[in-house]
Amino acid sequence: MQNIAPKRVVTRRASQLYTVAFLLGAVGIFAMAFGLLMALVPLDKPAHPSYPVYVFARGVLIGVGLVAFILAIILAIRAATLRTDNDLAQQTANVLHPILDNQFTFIRSLNRRSIGYVDALLIGPPGVMVFRLVDAIGAYANEGANWMRRDPNGQWLPARISPTREDLADIRRVRQFLSKRGLGDVPLFGMIVFTQEPRLVSLQATQPELPITHLSNLYGSLQVGYLAAPPIDMTRIVAATRALIE
Repeated sequence: MQNIAPKRVVTRRASQLYTVAFLLGAVGIFAMAFGLLMALVPLDKPAHPSYPVYVFARGVLIGVGLVAFILAIILAIRAATLRTDNDLAQQTANVLHPILDNQFTFIRSLNRRSIGYVDALLIGPPGVMVFRLVDAIGAYANEGANWMRRDPNGQWLPARISPTREDLADIRRVRQFLSKRGLGDVPLFGMIVFTQEPRLVSLQATQPELPITHLSNLYGSLQVGYLAAPPIDMTRIVAATRALIE
């Protein structure tokens, strides 16, 4: 199994964000500077009928400049904190690498502007498996797309996590991405993987929308669904892999 993290995609996306941040910051500084200059060196007299419009324009320039500068800072922080790898994804790859052959490609930490961040994908003859990796511990129950967690008193409460909905959203975005590239016929699958040991994570599921498993039982869970699916043309798999990582 090939195990890769498409860091070039992340680097390119970060570069784009830095460029937009620089342009926004420059516009923001210019607008604020011009607005402050209008305040320090009034170009209109208070008694003039157009003075309120002058004051309004000055305020708009300062306000727009401030908003643009704040957005520039947010984008720069976003670019600097884009995730280039994920320890949970590497753990998952380590489990599958000795088992799956080179027909399969495991992509860690996919991060594309048109898709967003995806923990991991497995691409092979059956299609594309989209993983949602969860590092939580405790007792969890899943019904459909809803999740509950048992508190220390033994009561079941709505869980703060929603891995099923998150993975379904990832699958939808990956499908849209592939469809735009003429690869909409490539089958997509999803799975929720809890990476902690079964003794630390208790899982109950009733009619789950997506398969749920522990990392230690991942291969067995894949054999039931994903790996049991009929294979498709490998040229489509190669094209899907190339589209996702380039």
